[in-house]
Amino acid sequence: DLAEQARILGAWGWPSTGLLILMSPCENRCYFCAQPAVTHPPKRDWTPSDRVQSLLADNRSLGLDRLCIGGTEPVTHPHFEPTLKLARQVGFSQIELMTSGLRLAEPGIAADWAGAGVTHLAIPIYSADDAVHDRVCGTTCHGRLLAGLDAAHAAGLGLSLHTLALAPTLAGLSDLADLCQTRWQSTLSLAPPRPKDGVWDFDREAPSLSDVSAAISSIPRGSLNMMGWPLCFAPDRPRGGATVMSIYFRGQARIHPSVCGSCQAKPSCGGLVQALFDRDGSAGLTANPPG
Repeated sequence: DLAEQARILGAWGWPSTGLLILMSPCENRCYFCAQPAVTHPPKRDWTPSDRVQSLLADNRSLGLDRLCIGGTEPVTHPHFEPTLKLARQVGFSQIELMTSGLRLAEPGIAADWAGAGVTHLAIPIYSADDAVHDRVCGTTCHGRLLAGLDAAHAAGLGLSLHTLALAPTLAGLSDLADLCQTRWQSTLSLAPPRPKDGVWDFDREAPSLSDVSAAISSIPRGSLNMMGWPLCFAPDRPRGGATVMSIYFRGQARIHPSVCGSCQAKPSCGGLVQALFDRDGSAGLTANPPG
């Protein structure tokens, strides 16, 4: 419930925050994620509207300020618009929405969401190159995404754009970070992918820490945030990203290898993604990163 969420999220550094997950069909077919439970979930697995109402109603007494809405794709949920209305009625003044961003290309949608209380959007983008982005997403969507981001920016919605470290996208990270900065004044956040058995070949497609380090070396410091990485990896880079996505990536299975044992940063460090450690060991990790 929201009270327990607020306690946990406050301890993680996000005070007065609640989280709502709306499970419903995703619009993309990303190769590292797509599976029937994501693209064609049976309706029995969609978040029930009475669950949404009972969860949010608690905020009348709690008075939390910020609601993060995540899911598979919240905007495909049949109760998405009523959820926004209810969130405002129960006192949320900030609504952060995780979405593919594709609906934003439809006329008037960005302004409608802003008018309904959405203040911030967390949206994935995988490349400045349309062919690469569409190949990752499994759909022809790059043009729609850019048009949607333009509309959201024009409507005054805050944009937090993120991407994953994937073998097909590493070479284009610099161009992508530059696009986000110059076109929408948004700093791109880079996160590690998570393994999904039977969905994609994590060991082959997930870059090593050294691969990622080489790919980001030429990107200006202020143009890229690190999200979900150990604090000793790229320690000169700022950490940051949308709250809803930071919570999501915190949910990956992680480990503090033996090299972390005496590290002064360990209490505030999330550690290394377990699957990367299983494949690469502690390569690229050091104790007591500068700063």
